[in-house]
Amino acid sequence: MLEPGLKAITKVVNADWDKEGTSSPSGVLNCLMANNPVIECDAEQGTGKRIKTRLTGRGGMDLRLQTSASEGITEYFTFGKTSNLTGARITGLTFTLGTGTGDAFEVVDTTDPATTVLWDQGLVPRFQLPDGLFGGGGQEATGVGFFDGDRATLVAANTPTEITTAPLTNTFHVDTFGSAVLDNSMIPDGMFWDASTTGLPDEEPVLIAWYHTGEGTWVYGNLGTDTAPEDAGEDFATLDLRLTALAESLGVTVDELGTTGTDGAPIPDNIVALMQANGLFEVLPVEDLRNVNLNFMLDVGDIAGSEFTLRIKPGFAQIVEETTSAYQFRAAGYLDGVANVPYLDLGNAAGYQAAIAEILALDPAAQAEALERTTFSFLGAFSGLGMNLGRDQVFALGRPSVEAGPDGAVLSSKDDGSWSMGDNLRGFASIHGSSGSYETTADSIGYDVDTRGFSAGVETAISPKMSVGVMIGGLDGTAEAFSGRGEIDASGWSVAAYGRTTFGQGGSLQAVVGYQDLSFDTTRNVGGDVAEGSPDGSQTFVALQADYMFRQGALTWGPMASIEQYDISVDEFSETGAGMWNLAVDEQDGTVTLVSAGVRGDYAVDAAGATRAYGSLAMTNASGDDAMIAAGFIGLPSIGTPVDGIDQDWVDVNLGITTTIPGFGGKGAVLGAEYRGSFGDDYENHGLGVFAKMTF
Repeated sequence: MLEPGLKAITKVVNADWDKEGTSSPSGVLNCLMANNPVIECDAEQGTGKRIKTRLTGRGGMDLRLQTSASEGITEYFTFGKTSNLTGARITGLTFTLGTGTGDAFEVVDTTDPATTVLWDQGLVPRFQLPDGLFGGGGQEATGVGFFDGDRATLVAANTPTEITTAPLTNTFHVDTFGSAVLDNSMIPDGMFWDASTTGLPDEEPVLIAWYHTGEGTWVYGNLGTDTAPEDAGEDFATLDLRLTALAESLGVTVDELGTTGTDGAPIPDNIVALMQANGLFEVLPVEDLRNVNLNFMLDVGDIAGSEFTLRIKPGFAQIVEETTSAYQFRAAGYLDGVANVPYLDLGNAAGYQAAIAEILALDPAAQAEALERTTFSFLGAFSGLGMNLGRDQVFALGRPSVEAGPDGAVLSSKDDGSWSMGDNLRGFASIHGSSGSYETTADSIGYDVDTRGFSAGVETAISPKMSVGVMIGGLDGTAEAFSGRGEIDASGWSVAAYGRTTFGQGGSLQAVVGYQDLSFDTTRNVGGDVAEGSPDGSQTFVALQADYMFRQGALTWGPMASIEQYDISVDEFSETGAGMWNLAVDEQDGTVTLVSAGVRGDYAVDAAGATRAYGSLAMTNASGDDAMIAAGFIGLPSIGTPVDGIDQDWVDVNLGITTTIPGFGGKGAVLGAEYRGSFGDDYENHGLGVFAKMTF
């Protein structure tokens, strides 16, 4: 395995290769190429000379190159390839020579002899999609480009310090894929055939068909030529031999294939089925549609600092260029793609194009709002809503009460919100609700959360120091996105098991494991319509809580700590009601872990202890992983929608009071109310619970 990177080969110092008006590297012995020690600049085509780079955002990339003094100018041909993984169509590329990187980048000063590095003005730069798709067929050895026999080129214009390209030129590409270089998310699937066992000269799988989304069918490409090209090897296979081998691989006749090999005909359904059932055929993305081969010549002299920078920067459509955040960039790139890539058209392209024009006519703030509404900009609310629903269940259970005994701390039912149901069996019931708010993040609009629920459980004592129990509950909640973008409603039921034990003279430990079955209803306001979805989901949660209490007269107090984890899963779903704006959203999972530490206390308000006040104060750290959820307009490719994980700190406050009411058959009853609050820079939550208990 070779290390990635590039290498410079200098066979002739201060060489001036005469390439005026050509684009060919023939005869050039100095070059920049991929790190491959077994080949040099004059190696045959297809041997792996190209330096492969990836453009992954709007800013492009800077390549830093070191030089050595030669007291002259040395020319280098560059073999390169770049891939579009930016999230948007690339309408053009700019190559600039300079010094420094990032914000410190400066274009080469052509008047300063100490910074001599320029684009050669003799050789004509060439930027084109790989020949295997457009042109002479390249190393695929079919003799013709899969889509078209003519090259798909970005015509270049250069000055001494900068090269710029025009949109793609190739009639088939423009009519089928548009005039820009496709992003990775927009490329079609291809049917690749492993012909290595057929006797054909194909060492790699051969692309024989591609899926046309707009027409909803698999379509053949160019499969070969009737005669061998002049530079073909002796083992070159002509079209008739290729069609025969393809038919034999499928167990059919050539006529049953339904193609002449160059007509771009739809594949018959029965042939598609045979391919899908045959291990020699595999569906993979046609990646070379997002790749551009880069050929140019550099004139490198003696440079102050012995280093220069080659900056490669992509250009985009106006709707993409005017975005101000990474999230908007992805939304605009996707909208621009479905509007302007012809093969994706399901009948809505004109509508998307009109929407783009309307968005561009807005002021910047309204433009940003309209763009973000085209996506599901509050997917993170599923995790936030789930965390609140789960915490409600943990809070409803409460913490165990302990009393000092001759052999250390023992569990106590005193003022713990439960009622006796027998010698070793106790129960509790609670009605609770909460209201919270999550602030806007880089990739998600903020939202408000409201939850409501009822919980009940039974607990049995195993010993004075240990008990176990189960609890069930019903729950309901809503997350409402800011700016009226929509909301997520949740309902369901919950079941949990828990155990309690004591240690030392005042310590207690409680563990909870639970499951929630959830149903969601979503609404998203976009383009004057309301998109609706109804996914199902579930959540598991665990909590481990510990404290150690000391008694000083009427006051009991001590340190406490806990760790909680909430894992939510939401099924994939498709929206309805908003026409071309309806989204298909992939399944999603989110995990939030909470770690808390603080103090809690209990105080007997009156001498008899009939009324007691309690509370706690804790610092909580919440951490959740960022996610990328696939979503796209129904029937069209999806893009990754970024979802920021909950990652912040806040303060948890808990306050409550209970009072004993005499009577009730001489057994008495306890009424209680509890407030809980969370306060942070980006998160705030308020909850309230009320309960009653009595001995039966």
